[in-house]
Amino acid sequence: MAIIAGCLVFSLARALHAGEESTAVMHFIDTSTDRVPALTAFPKYPSVARRDRIEGEATVCFKIKANGKVSRPVVTEYSHKIFSKPSLRAIKKSNFEPIGPAQILATARTCRTYRFRLDPITAKSEESE
Repeated sequence: MAIIAGCLVFSLARALHAGEESTAVMHFIDTSTDRVPALTAFPKYPSVARRDRIEGEATVCFKIKANGKVSRPVVTEYSHKIFSKPSLRAIKKSNFEPIGPAQILATARTCRTYRFRLDPITAKSEESE
């Protein structure tokens, strides 16, 4: 099994609503763990936060079972409460590679921080003639 040293940083750009030119960028950071992610789900950017241009982050701590399923996720920190539920939903949909029969399961909790960021909005100027 590969050991992941330090923090993992992933990013995913998602288009906002159809017809809009801006994209929402979400990042997440895992604490050090020797478990390899099998499926990483990203939270949906809350529409109210997008409308009000609210950015922030939420940290979810959880255990990983031997079969790779996430167990007992809890939001431990957030910059705005609006990011708590989407972060919990995302971690519940995520899973990790199961451990082999000869491997020992680490019981330490792992934490993942989801960062919710929006692309800057560029003002369109109309040229007068």
